[in-house]
Amino acid sequence: DGNGHGERREGNYRSPMAIRRHRHRDQHRHRTTPVVTRTVSDPRSLGAIGRLGRSVSRHHRVVAVLWLLIIIAAGYLNATFGGKTSDSFTVPGTDSQAAYDLLQTDFPSQNAATATIVFSVPAGQTLAAPANAAAVQAAVTALQGVQGVNAASVTDPLTVPTQGIPNIPSSVSADGTIGYTRLAFDDSLTTLLEQQPTNAEEPATAYPNPYNSLQSAIDALPPSDVTVTIGGPIADTYNTTVSWWANHADEVGLGLGAVLLLIAFGSVVGMAIPIATALFGAITAGGMVLLLADVITVSSAAPKVTLMIAIGVGLDYSLLIVTRHRQFLRDGFAFDDATGLALASAGRASLFAGLTVAIALLGLLLVPIPLVQTLGLAAAVGVGVMILAAITLLPALLGMAGHRIDAYRIPFALRDTSGDPARSLWGRFTSRVGRRPWLTLLVGTIILLVCARPFLDIDFGMPDDSSLPTSLSQQQAFTLMEQGFGPGVNAPLIVVASVPGATPSTITSALAPLSTALGALQPAGTVPGVEYSVGPIPNSTGDAAVYQIIPTAGPDATETRQLVGDLRDRIATTTAGTDITAHVGGATATLIDLTDLVVQYLPWVIGAVVLGAFILLVLVFRSILVPLKAAIMNLISIAAAYGIVVVVFQWGWAKGVIGLHTTIPIVSFVPLIMFVILFGLSMDYEVFLMSRIREEWDLTGDPTQSVVLGVAKTARVITTAALIMIAVFASFVTIQNPTVQVLGFGMAVAVLLDSTIVRMVLVPAVMELLGRRAWWFPRWLDWVPRLNIEGPSEPAQEPISRT
Repeated sequence: DGNGHGERREGNYRSPMAIRRHRHRDQHRHRTTPVVTRTVSDPRSLGAIGRLGRSVSRHHRVVAVLWLLIIIAAGYLNATFGGKTSDSFTVPGTDSQAAYDLLQTDFPSQNAATATIVFSVPAGQTLAAPANAAAVQAAVTALQGVQGVNAASVTDPLTVPTQGIPNIPSSVSADGTIGYTRLAFDDSLTTLLEQQPTNAEEPATAYPNPYNSLQSAIDALPPSDVTVTIGGPIADTYNTTVSWWANHADEVGLGLGAVLLLIAFGSVVGMAIPIATALFGAITAGGMVLLLADVITVSSAAPKVTLMIAIGVGLDYSLLIVTRHRQFLRDGFAFDDATGLALASAGRASLFAGLTVAIALLGLLLVPIPLVQTLGLAAAVGVGVMILAAITLLPALLGMAGHRIDAYRIPFALRDTSGDPARSLWGRFTSRVGRRPWLTLLVGTIILLVCARPFLDIDFGMPDDSSLPTSLSQQQAFTLMEQGFGPGVNAPLIVVASVPGATPSTITSALAPLSTALGALQPAGTVPGVEYSVGPIPNSTGDAAVYQIIPTAGPDATETRQLVGDLRDRIATTTAGTDITAHVGGATATLIDLTDLVVQYLPWVIGAVVLGAFILLVLVFRSILVPLKAAIMNLISIAAAYGIVVVVFQWGWAKGVIGLHTTIPIVSFVPLIMFVILFGLSMDYEVFLMSRIREEWDLTGDPTQSVVLGVAKTARVITTAALIMIAVFASFVTIQNPTVQVLGFGMAVAVLLDSTIVRMVLVPAVMELLGRRAWWFPRWLDWVPRLNIEGPSEPAQEPISRT
């Protein structure tokens, strides 16, 4: 009855106590959310994604169970295929790759893993002193006995014979303080990695690996004044800095994202939903990438890069959708309908934003470097998984939360006012921008162009071991070798020659013209840029030979790049009209070829990515000027980020702040990877902002008001998402690896510029100047399909009051 003594509803009896509990629960809910008074009368108006979101919200238990099974499967894939990634590096179609292929066929021993063992004594002493010479001999003997080492390759630099080999420098420096020997293992580096993979969680000396074996033999030597230092490929591969940030970047990213989301939403449940979506999606994406690695060769960096991108975009998309969902709840919609409406608007924007990111990442497929291609493919798979999680898993979590999404509130959250957005901080700021659009546009563009100017002076190259932390043995060995023998000793080149029909007794005479062209066994300077050249060294069958060449300049010097080109020209001229085939290889030549290849394909990748994103935005917004504006601004902001990277890493401004002790060239493939990732992420913000502006334009028809409201309603979301991205990317700067530092720093700077100057300043100014023309679409393009998955164009609900 009406007095609360009992009630029958739909045939079920409810006790007075149950009624009181029900009313108390309703009163508790209504303290944070208004009474539900609005529903979506026609589900078809939600469109495909909106109807999917509402259906998932209603059947959240079923979808949650399906995702639980997916997570279990992903965990199984991670456990089963976790070691199937590869660090094998090839550059198909290049001269250095051809040299490597010849080595692999005709000189299997030349592919053995190597290390440079450097002996040094304090100033005032020499290695030849009796006590020091005995210590060097003891070290050589100990290293010869290391399991897996080719004992014949380990020689004593003080006694190695050079008689009969003219013009070959000694293995001991002129002042007698530094000596070295090249040590070779029985197996290749790839084989060693398969047998004893690296462990980023522990120092190299804490687990079984070739470097540890060498260092253990050295550490067991009696004390002496001779310091024995390990350098070369073995050290570069295994002896890396152990960084907590590097090993837990995903946890750090999620932790920082959780804090920012907690402040933005003000409730633990509201924060937990995007975090759970990003976490589950990232785990699934990681499993998919490792499954991909069982089919094709995937770089060992791909899972980590995919994980970070997946977490970033997952938090972005979840943040946008949950924000719209909470708005619709405040406007009085039932939580299932609110989920459907959020998916129909913010979910649609997230879908197309994800497509632009995937298109940008797939642009890496244009670069004919397999590991770069698979890196882009793996990251695109991660973004695809996150899109799926945003439109299925996230609605299920929203359905499970219901009106409890604002439960467990915190006192230090950002205040979420329900007043007129146009009078908010960002609304007032955008209105001021609109009153002086030309001035704002000019100032913002000048700032970005000034930042971009150093990009014209970029020096593509590869940081050598000298840029590594001074605590690493390979950095110390590199520096000692340069001090004792000049910079070229750290940039060895190999020329591989194939002579069909030759024998061990005839190959030397057959290659005499080539030996002359390469300055083999001739004084330094016989061939410009060559310190010395040894060869030909024939293989066992005598139909192939190698030359070992030491340049006068270092691995990243312009002179060395010029030398590689000159040697190839000399080889082509000398072997013309003969059956001899020769190629210039070695690590230095490979990196030079890699840089040339990346620089060659960079414009094509940029053009393809920009064109693909432009076409997609045209289909989404039915506008020409809006996509054109987005492409131009994104290019300028990324160029500005490149410029700042050059200033810090190449020019050395404030390099100490990020832990660099020397300037370094910019790794050639870093700008390429930066571009595809950043262009995709910046298009995220573009789609989020412009879709809301377009939504307001459809409701009001006022170009100025639509920009003000669009910016005011998305600024908080974009700012929070950008802060999450910046925090995640900036954490990479603490990793003591120059390449990773450049990538992390550059991406953090780019997101900062894009989310502030571009998105909040330049976009409102340009949209104000364009006015109604921003949405102009030529009639002759009416045949272009409409990418409108929301269904009919009429609104799904009444226009929301802005008072």
